[in-house]
Amino acid sequence: MTSPAKRSLNFAAACFLAVAVSACAGDLNPVRDVLVVTGLGEARAPAPEFVEATRPEELRYVPIGTATPPRETPAKTPEEIAAMEEELRQVQGDNEARAASARSLSMAPPPEPVRVEDIPELAPDPEPVTRNTDASR
Repeated sequence: MTSPAKRSLNFAAACFLAVAVSACAGDLNPVRDVLVVTGLGEARAPAPEFVEATRPEELRYVPIGTATPPRETPAKTPEEIAAMEEELRQVQGDNEARAASARSLSMAPPPEPVRVEDIPELAPDPEPVTRNTDASR
């Protein structure tokens, strides 16, 4: 058996652990709240102006534990589903035909190289003209 002092110490440790774990909660943070009240912590800062301006009035998410909202569009009927499947099969057949055509084109022999006439040779460069820079002139 355990002594009453040990039981009370275990209870205090369990309470401390519960408070410490609850500090991980987002909006409900008792550790932060206690520190703010006592003046040791800072109060929650307001969101910047651009965040407030861009945040929607109504958040569009489904909170945990609530039922999903009803669908805005009705489900497709079996006839509509069959028509869509047939359309997809037609598209698949068209794609397979295009792929076969592309495959057959890629199996053709390579084209003959293009023949280009030789460039005629140019005449040799003329000799550069030198000026007589003689000062006796």
